[in-house]
Amino acid sequence: LLWTHIKELCVLKLLTSHCLVSGSVAQFEVIQEPTLSVSLNTDVRLSCSRSAGSVAGDNYPNWIKQIPGEVPQLVVGSSGTSNQNWRPSWTSARFNGAISGGSSVLTISTMQATDNGNYYCVLWSGSQCTVLQTNAELGA
Repeated sequence: LLWTHIKELCVLKLLTSHCLVSGSVAQFEVIQEPTLSVSLNTDVRLSCSRSAGSVAGDNYPNWIKQIPGEVPQLVVGSSGTSNQNWRPSWTSARFNGAISGGSSVLTISTMQATDNGNYYCVLWSGSQCTVLQTNAELGA
C-alpha cells in the first residue's frame, strides 16, 4: 500500500511514474547513518546526504518510517522545492523535516517509544526516486 503511495507521490510531485528501490543511482548515492540509540523524551536528529553535491529542494526529500512487520508510512515529505516539512494527517507535529547544511534532516522532538522503527530517506535524483536500502534504525 505505501509503495503505491510512494509511486503516487512521485507521479504527483515529481512528474514520474517510476520509483527505484535502490541504494544508489547514476547521479549520486544516498548516505544515511545506520543505527541510533536514543533516550526517551530527548530530541532526535536524523540526516541523509548525497555522495555528490548537497541535498537541495529539487531533491524533494521525504522520510518514511517502517516498524518491522508493518507497512511503511510517509512521516514527513516535500510539498515543493521550498517546503520540506509537509506532514500527513497521521504524523505528529513533533516530526519536522528540513534541509540544513546540505543534508535532509528529520527532527523528532521528545522521542516516544512509539517512534521506534526504521527511517528511510527518499531523494529525487532528477530522473527517479531513490529509496535507501540501508536505513536509520531508531530505538530507545
